[in-house]
Amino acid sequence: MKCLYISNPMSGNGKKNNNKIIERLKEKYEVVDFVETQYKSHIIDILNEKYKEYDTVVVTGGDGTLNETVNALAEKENAPKIGYIPSGTCNDVARSLNIPKNVDKALDIILKDNVMEYDIMKVNGSYCIYVCGIGIFTSTSYDTKQNAKRKMGRIAYFFGGIKEALFGKTFEVEFESDELNYKGSASLLLFINSKSVAGFKLNKEAKLNDGKVDVVLFCEKNKRKFVSLMGKIRIAKMFLFGYKKLKNSKKIKVASVDYAKVKSCMYINQDGECGECSDFELKVIQKGVKIIC
Repeated sequence: MKCLYISNPMSGNGKKNNNKIIERLKEKYEVVDFVETQYKSHIIDILNEKYKEYDTVVVTGGDGTLNETVNALAEKENAPKIGYIPSGTCNDVARSLNIPKNVDKALDIILKDNVMEYDIMKVNGSYCIYVCGIGIFTSTSYDTKQNAKRKMGRIAYFFGGIKEALFGKTFEVEFESDELNYKGSASLLLFINSKSVAGFKLNKEAKLNDGKVDVVLFCEKNKRKFVSLMGKIRIAKMFLFGYKKLKNSKKIKVASVDYAKVKSCMYINQDGECGECSDFELKVIQKGVKIIC
């Protein structure tokens, strides 16, 4: 069997554990090739060319690194399974799959080779695995400098979030799906396929391969420029207590969908990465990737 190990040197401990990881992978795989990423989307370029050569692709990095891997392998026939060694700031997918940040324990899981088929979301022409969102707080993950994240971890996001909490603006949105329709002002729209988002446990009972993702939409009074105090409190309650505690009302919409159409010219957060600024269609690809967990 052949394994490709890809390391993101800009995430977490960077190069620190590469030799250890390669030696451990050789306990299972006859061939272990190694590549270190050099630029954003490098993983996509690597795997578009080489994915057919490998049984398993092991990546170390944060949720953005995993997002690139998913974008490279999604909907490809006979795609290799993914082994994930989390070394980012929040590691939300790893939290959902009980993959520890400890390198040796994460490698133990990869060597046991227990595979789960995980749903992914297709957003226009790209993919994300655990969260897609627009609105207040969604830019914090990619606006926060990488240097600050390495030095301070999740606390770096806290400082970015303060600015959003004080000056976050509303947006106009049209949302269409079989389960939920809405037209008006909003502060935050999230599609979630994870137990954890931004390090907060939003739904510990989340189903990750049932063909649907959960939607949470926080509505605001029309033509209001800034998010209201009550709107911020509602969002804070979600992060503190989870969205399953929220009840459908005029101000909060909660549903599960397999498809949605969203009209709103906002930058889209996909797995913590900045996507395009446009209207979008979201479709759930059931069991879209194979992850060792």
